[in-house]
Amino acid sequence: MIDRENMSHRHSHLIIILVSVLIGMLLATLACKLPQREDSASTALAQDLGDLEKGFVGVAGSTLPAVVSIRVEESGTRDVAVPPDIEEFFKRWFFWQPGPNDKQNEGGPQRRPQQHFKREGMGSGWIYSEDGYIVTNAHVVADASKVMVKLYDKKGDDKELPATVVGTDPKTELAVIKVDAGRKLPTLKLGDSDKARVGSWVMAVGAPFRFEQTVTVGVISAKGRFMGTVPYGGVGDVIQTDASINPGNSGGPLVNLRGQVIGINVAYFAPSQFAGSAGIGFAIPASSAGHVIPQLIEHKRVARGWLGVQIKDLSPNLKEYYGAKDGGALVVSVQEDAPAAKSDLQAEDVITAVNGTPTPDSWSVQKAIGNAAPGAKVELTVVRDKKERKVSVKLGQMPDKYAGLEPTAEQTPATETGALGLTVVDITKSMAEEQGLSRQSGAVVEEVAEDSPAAGELAPGDVIVKVNHQEIKSVADYKAAIERAKKEKAKFVVFQIERREGEEVRVDVVDVPTEW
Repeated sequence: MIDRENMSHRHSHLIIILVSVLIGMLLATLACKLPQREDSASTALAQDLGDLEKGFVGVAGSTLPAVVSIRVEESGTRDVAVPPDIEEFFKRWFFWQPGPNDKQNEGGPQRRPQQHFKREGMGSGWIYSEDGYIVTNAHVVADASKVMVKLYDKKGDDKELPATVVGTDPKTELAVIKVDAGRKLPTLKLGDSDKARVGSWVMAVGAPFRFEQTVTVGVISAKGRFMGTVPYGGVGDVIQTDASINPGNSGGPLVNLRGQVIGINVAYFAPSQFAGSAGIGFAIPASSAGHVIPQLIEHKRVARGWLGVQIKDLSPNLKEYYGAKDGGALVVSVQEDAPAAKSDLQAEDVITAVNGTPTPDSWSVQKAIGNAAPGAKVELTVVRDKKERKVSVKLGQMPDKYAGLEPTAEQTPATETGALGLTVVDITKSMAEEQGLSRQSGAVVEEVAEDSPAAGELAPGDVIVKVNHQEIKSVADYKAAIERAKKEKAKFVVFQIERREGEEVRVDVVDVPTEW
């Protein structure tokens, strides 16, 4: 007879034993698996870090040979500041007399003591083409009397090469210089800064504090910054980065992990307590550089479209007042004889689009117009009386003075009269507003030649009202009056002028001897 009770107990024991074994095996398996997963994650992380390091090393290796160091020298002469206690010494022994711009005006030739000076600066650049065109910042080579470049594409070649300044564009703070190396040089290519994203890795390369061939790594911290401190209106769409940028980095490239130049390093933010970068640097975007560099190489300057208007951004209240809820650029004024004055564009219009592309602020309008070719026709979308309308304008070329360039001879409405040593220009409305002149039309003294008959009597900024009783309304009137005096062999010419002194305008009459 089978003992079913004992059989049942045996089966229970067996089941318990089997379950215990299974649980043990499961726990053992888990104990074995957990460390393996940690090891796997660590391995993956190490591989990712290794790939990132490899990427940085590769970018540095391909970028450094195409980055250059730029040494500039500036030399010349300048006036020496004359302390009051030794002014009499100079008057007596060097025949110096205060001129019209000095606190005292005793007349006589203006011969201030001169001092020779020499300054040296350092910057960076990168090779744009294998035949030696190099991109840098405009401020790096501004006023330079000598530019020297050190290349790094050949080991052991530490000699500097002289460079010539091809062209500068203060409007974007870019410049192109040229060296003749006698060999093909490695180059860097411009990338697409518009596609660059905040948080993307970047590398800044240059010579901070004269430490040549230095790389610093960071990310794009922000895009679309505006640098109003840049001369002649500032630069928009600027890239902000935390890759360390310091003095000497100016003009060097900001590259992405593909080794493409997405920015040209231009400035850094440094509170007064910092001697260098505080982790906030700025770079001119490649989108701007791509428009400027070819023009500088081919034409030595950048030809920009020009409307001839003063514009400003809209505050929330002004958006509501003018009926431009999506923003735009408010036309504050339209310059006389400017391209905009020949169109239907009016003051207090709000420009909301250029050729169909929305322009939510004044910088976007400047960029759209500046990137257009002079002579091109553009269609402006404007809001006037809270209603949208289209205005067509044929653009002119931006005058050099608005681009930060020296005026060309064709653009300078001046006449040089060698007999008196004066350079006189026509007064325009914009000039009168900028310089605070007493009149909005007429003729104004732009320059007085040293040791000329007019030195000590007339000064830059003097508005010429009359010459020998003849009223002067333009440079043409001035030239005619001087020619008449010359024909009559006058021994002197009498000027009636208006001169601004602080907040007041003083009328004066001066006589200038002639040297016909």
